[in-house]
Order: sequence, then structure tokens, then C-alpha cells
Amino acid sequence: MHAGRGSDDAAVGATVGVATALEDLKTRGSALLVVGTVPEEQYARVSGCMLGDASENRRRLVVERGRSPDVRFADIDRWTPEWTRILHYDVDARGSTEASSSEAAGPEAGTDGPETGPGGLSAARPPTDGPHGSTDVRTAVSGSITDLGVEVSSAIDQLNAIAGGLEPAELRVAFDCTASLLSEHDERTVFQFLHLLASDVRRVGAMGHVRLQMPHNAKIVRLLEPLFDAVVELRLEGTATQQRWHFRDAGVTSEWLSID
Repeated sequence: MHAGRGSDDAAVGATVGVATALEDLKTRGSALLVVGTVPEEQYARVSGCMLGDASENRRRLVVERGRSPDVRFADIDRWTPEWTRILHYDVDARGSTEASSSEAAGPEAGTDGPETGPGGLSAARPPTDGPHGSTDVRTAVSGSITDLGVEVSSAIDQLNAIAGGLEPAELRVAFDCTASLLSEHDERTVFQFLHLLASDVRRVGAMGHVRLQMPHNAKIVRLLEPLFDAVVELRLEGTATQQRWHFRDAGVTSEWLSID
């Protein structure tokens, strides 16, 4: 990650601190909170980078409700369950009537609401033909927040077992359902869920990122922030998307950086 060019000692020190903090996250396993309201396409580009490019030996687990733009999966070339898993979550609301009303209303623009295709699966990629189309990589998950947690933890354990023990940062995890969980459950319940998720990610030395489309100074972000090793803040600067990293343990923050 390029942290900008500083001409004085303070700027150089900050650059070194950011690079050191990022390398530390890669070597010990980490959970990141990605915040900020940017278009879905731009978030997908950031998420795709965090999932690793095709030149890297990465396993991936993506947990989503809505449809991911193609760019998120552009660098994934191993569409088998040994390497790639996609969980499509159908939120179980607090009551069946409430859930039915929510589904009938449909997802709001810019949320992570479901866009389902044949068989109830999300219309998200991978495609349905060719080597990318193996349905073995896709699993529809329904039920409670506990059921979701069990499925995610099980997928992590299975990928770890298949690898015979994961190398640091070999597994990349993306979790997009935080906004949906907050709409259906109280903050305490979601806090506990994300605490367990972050623990599962770190336990196998993986790198995970959790999305929450809220400003960095939002109350819920401040509540959840201690669960994570770093917060990645996104913004639009004109037509360009930028990111700024806040490393909690290291106490350093990067400059605003281009995602390109």
C-alpha cells in the first residue's frame, strides 16, 4: 500500500508506521471494518483487491446478500469449493410477518438486500456456465443469525482443513451482511456475532473484511470499531474512490490513497 510521499521526518515516520502495521496484519491474521458510503461498484473493487489477485495463492470466502458487481470476482480463477466459497444469506427477521413485509417491499437502493434468481439463490457471480459456474462453490443460507454464524465458521474450518493448515493471509474472507443484521437484530447481538466472526478469522491466520455503509464517525462504527484490527474508510473524491486506513493497535492512520 502506498502511503504517500512525505518530505519531513513526521511524514516519513507515518509512512513507515502504516507499512509496518499492514505487514503485521498480514502475518498474524486480522479483521478489518470497511466503512463509508460509496457506490457498489467501487466497494466491489476494494473488496476484490482485499480478496487477492490471481497471481496469489489465495482461498476465498464471500458472505453476501445482494448482487456483487463482476469486478469483485475478476481476479478469482479457481472456482472450486476447495478454493472459493460464496454464501448467500437470507436474513431471518425477528418475526415471520416482519420478514414477509420486508421482502415484499424489496431492497432499498444502496443496501445489501437480496436480489434472487432461480432457486432462491442470489443473482451474484460466479456465472452459471463453464468452469466458473460450478454450483458447488455457492451455498444458500437461511435461518437465524446463529445459523449464519455456524455456516461461516464451518466454511472457515473446512477451508483450513483442506489446506492442511492455512498459511498467513492465505484465506481471505469478505462479509457484506452487517447492515442487514443491524436492521433485524439489536446492536448487542450483532456485536457478539461480529466478535465471533473476527475471532474465527484470526484463529486461522486469515484476513477478513466486514462492510458497513456508514460514515467513520457514526455511532455504530464507534461501537464496533474495537472488534477490528483496522478500519478502512472509503470516500469519493470527485469521481475517484479513495481509502484511508486507521490501525488501532499501531495508533497510525494513512493518508487518503487511491484504490487504483
